[in-house]
Amino acid sequence: GLAPEIAYFHTEGNADGGPDGGNKSSEYINDIIIKPLDRHNLLRPETVESLFVLHRITEDPKYREWGWQIFQAFEKYTKVDSGGYTSLDDVTSLPPPTRDKMETFFLGETLKYLYLL
Repeated sequence: GLAPEIAYFHTEGNADGGPDGGNKSSEYINDIIIKPLDRHNLLRPETVESLFVLHRITEDPKYREWGWQIFQAFEKYTKVDSGGYTSLDDVTSLPPPTRDKMETFFLGETLKYLYLL
């Protein structure tokens, strides 16, 4: 799947059932918390840009493999019939509900870094 827009490390201030919510559905409940309003994915480029830079510096093929997994997830969950892509409303649901909106940075940056990777 794809990552949420924002995730929080599990700390005393971000406990499940606390004022900021929690993430009861995650198998990694002891590691991160995904708040309900942060479960969307806007197809941002920062993760794949980081993978691109790390691959260029280290030449470790795992960064390309991770980029390929992200690309496959974009194809599976965000591609629409017309050939475009859409943002996701909730990455913790399968299939994830969509937003019917593709941000411009997806074509200009996200796909660019995936191609260069």
